[in-house]
Amino acid sequence: MRHGVSLISSGRARESRPRALAAVGAFIVALAAVGPAFAADLAPGRIPTVTRLVKVYADRETALAQAIRAGDKAAVERTLADDFELRIGARPAQPVPRDDFVQALVRTREAGGEISAMAVHDLGATAIASFTQGHGANAIFVVDVWRKYGEDWKLAIRYANPAGATRTPIPGADGPPPDTIPKKY
Repeated sequence: MRHGVSLISSGRARESRPRALAAVGAFIVALAAVGPAFAADLAPGRIPTVTRLVKVYADRETALAQAIRAGDKAAVERTLADDFELRIGARPAQPVPRDDFVQALVRTREAGGEISAMAVHDLGATAIASFTQGHGANAIFVVDVWRKYGEDWKLAIRYANPAGATRTPIPGADGPPPDTIPKKY
């Protein structure tokens, strides 16, 4: 042994050395190829994580969207509470009744855009899911109220309004948004 390095003199060890070097080389090449993808995910800023509740309600919203895109009226109706209504910010005194909502969705098969920035508040037999749907000028902010009926959860009320910048001040919302939102567990 010289300077803490063991020298192996058997022929068998010499034969395996090229294999080991090849394996290390392959690992380095693979790491170099995948490294930029990891670096993009770990860019400065917040790292998005999905809570159990967000996953559950994102799956429910996705199932509803799939039923809408498929024109599956029965599946859409099974997802909605009997007293479901849609409330739009521009027409707060004119809720859209369940039947009109279902007919419009099944006719157009337009389920909205991709869901992002979801938060879910569990209130026992009621859950409130808020999220942005779509991107850019056509993005909407949605608040869905889900209620438990026996073992099933049904969408009871949907509030929707265009998302994005507004010149209308909202009481209690003055000042810049916080860098991070404190989690309540």
